[in-house]
Amino acid sequence: MRLHIWKIVFVIVCNVIHFAISVELLSIGAAAVVGVGSFIYQNTLCRLKECCTKNEIPADFDKLEQLLDEKVYGQHLAKETIVNALRGHWSDNYESPKALTLSFHGWPGGGKNYIAGFIKDSLYALGSKSDHVHHFMGRIHFPEVARTQEYQDNLYQWIKGNVTRCQKQLFIFDEVNKMPPKVLNVIKPMIDYNQDVEKVDYRKAIFIFLSNTGESLITEKAIQLWKSGVRREDVGLKDFESVITMGAFNEEGGFHHSDTIKSNLIDHYIPFLPMEHEHVRLCIIDQFKLRSVLEPKEEHIQEVMDFVEWGPLPDNLYSKTGCKRLSQKVAMTVQKYRIREKAIEKSSEKTNS
Repeated sequence: MRLHIWKIVFVIVCNVIHFAISVELLSIGAAAVVGVGSFIYQNTLCRLKECCTKNEIPADFDKLEQLLDEKVYGQHLAKETIVNALRGHWSDNYESPKALTLSFHGWPGGGKNYIAGFIKDSLYALGSKSDHVHHFMGRIHFPEVARTQEYQDNLYQWIKGNVTRCQKQLFIFDEVNKMPPKVLNVIKPMIDYNQDVEKVDYRKAIFIFLSNTGESLITEKAIQLWKSGVRREDVGLKDFESVITMGAFNEEGGFHHSDTIKSNLIDHYIPFLPMEHEHVRLCIIDQFKLRSVLEPKEEHIQEVMDFVEWGPLPDNLYSKTGCKRLSQKVAMTVQKYRIREKAIEKSSEKTNS
């Protein structure tokens, strides 16, 4: 108990030191004092709680780019747009006029949450465990339409409190299509072109929205481009942005007639294209590798592929579930054939004996 009290006292002392330095109360030898104070701050307070420095927020965009190149398939639009948007937003040579807002759209299994995880791990040293990362789930955190005002009040205070503590916050809203329509209206001033809102500067914050809205329209557009002879690698954001905006604004969910869309405050609508056979195959191979099967046999890959449903008719170009459900199918296949191999080995041992 005494140790706990001393720890609290120690944190308070460190905070006082850092505050004294930040307001520059000392004029003589200020540089030296700041240097010593920063050293104390980094090596004491920041060991006890997560601070707001480059150590905690390394923003390793090269790492993010590498992860997306190596682990994400069939989503060239997402990879290119996300890396460049994030890198530009937190550039040392540029002061963004507003918070960065990205909206991910597409079928389940296309990689929206998958990529969001890589963003967390690349921007923050503690990844998803960082106090600066906030991941909201539509059906869990905002389940009832009747409580919309309560959700708005709580959300506003939560975002305000965290950005006040550290400007470089990441807010992810998952399952936006499962949220009450007006909840997100409360964040409009925070993502608008404002230097501050109630004396809080939100311009360094990042807001990412994940939604299935517009999924059918994205697929229809992708098929239309395919039939026109346009290669998947050659399609651009401009081919999908108006389609996604229309779907997000008119479909039921958190963006339904939303002020964020009406006011053009979403910086990038990012389509997650439906996954083709070659992309699903690569996902399957990755799952085998995670289970130490570095060179899976073709018949084992095909056995997992047989579980995948394809559509829409008549072309059946795309997986209905993207790369979802593959992990457990691969795990079952690996276990199945390892057991069979062991049985064969035992049988041959008996024969030889």
